[in-house]
Amino acid sequence: MRSRRRFQRRREKTTVLIVGEGQQTEPNYFYGLKREDIVRDRFAVTVKRGRGHSPEAVVRAAIDLMKGAAQRRENYDQVWCVIDVEGQEKRQSLVEAITLAENNGIRLCLSNPSFEVWLLAHFERRAPYLLNADAAVRELNKVWRKQLNRDYEKNDEHIYRRISDLTANAITNAQLVRETDHSDKTMIEANSSTEVYKLVRYLLSP
Repeated sequence: MRSRRRFQRRREKTTVLIVGEGQQTEPNYFYGLKREDIVRDRFAVTVKRGRGHSPEAVVRAAIDLMKGAAQRRENYDQVWCVIDVEGQEKRQSLVEAITLAENNGIRLCLSNPSFEVWLLAHFERRAPYLLNADAAVRELNKVWRKQLNRDYEKNDEHIYRRISDLTANAITNAQLVRETDHSDKTMIEANSSTEVYKLVRYLLSP
């Protein structure tokens, strides 16, 4: 009886699949976020590490996971893909990823040029152009050293915990940049900005 009640409680939670492009930073961040009590109480979150390929490959991986879950009768209520915009060389793949996601009910969280823009938002409202992901890392490292007295490391398993107290600040900053500073641009054009705040806000909303 006790195990049945536990199963029923799990089934009442909203099931969320998060598939990232990165193999370290994004999954480490969301592993930390999913452990928050407010998240665990309402959601059953599955985080999958990226395969280091194209935006289209990330969405296709999410589709494959959705199909596998459906075969086990374990459908996800929501599926999110966290993808970097980066440079021109990824544009065609990104356009294809956007179309694939729309056709399969997948929500995208794009960051231009990279996920580090979301991490920067914890400390400041920042909209200026960043040449590429390496430039975003350099800017973040400056802030990381100043605020946390350490170098930023993409493989940091405690990345969420280090900045979790600033999450509300990050949501506000990222939303203002996207909806005010870059309101007239698509995410492919909106350098620098991020949509990760939409997913984080959703998971943390009471």
